[in-house]
Amino acid sequence: MVYNFNYPTPEGQSFESWGGVLNQVRDQITEESCFICHSIGCVFLAKFCIENNIKIGKCIFVSGCNNYYFLEDFDKINKFMYTDKLNEFKKLCKERICIYSKDDPYVKLDALESFAKEIDAKTFVYEKAGHFNEKAGYTKFEDLLNLI
Repeated sequence: MVYNFNYPTPEGQSFESWGGVLNQVRDQITEESCFICHSIGCVFLAKFCIENNIKIGKCIFVSGCNNYYFLEDFDKINKFMYTDKLNEFKKLCKERICIYSKDDPYVKLDALESFAKEIDAKTFVYEKAGHFNEKAGYTKFEDLLNLI
């Protein structure tokens, strides 16, 4: 089963509203589930698993960070996603992968590296992929297929 979640953003964006979306399929999340998350969705999933003691099989986090503030508007809606318990995610997810780029225009490299290190993830670092979004030319990301 494959899901593509539509989280409310930016209007109505909160940890609780996103959790409500994921809770709709919570009974289908198992220790074999694989999640692919981007940007703030990475720490959201980690926090959701931590707060609900949910074990998953694999996560592939693209441009993920935690406790990272840089733009006032961004910070207002994302600060509720962050967690001080990120290291607890290691025991809830069997395989953790982080992908990030050295030239991400939104998140500094040290914040991307810190996130990956804290969850003890295998990392894949790109030279010029930006934030892995459409603006950076990513409308497809076929490398993910090899990691699933």
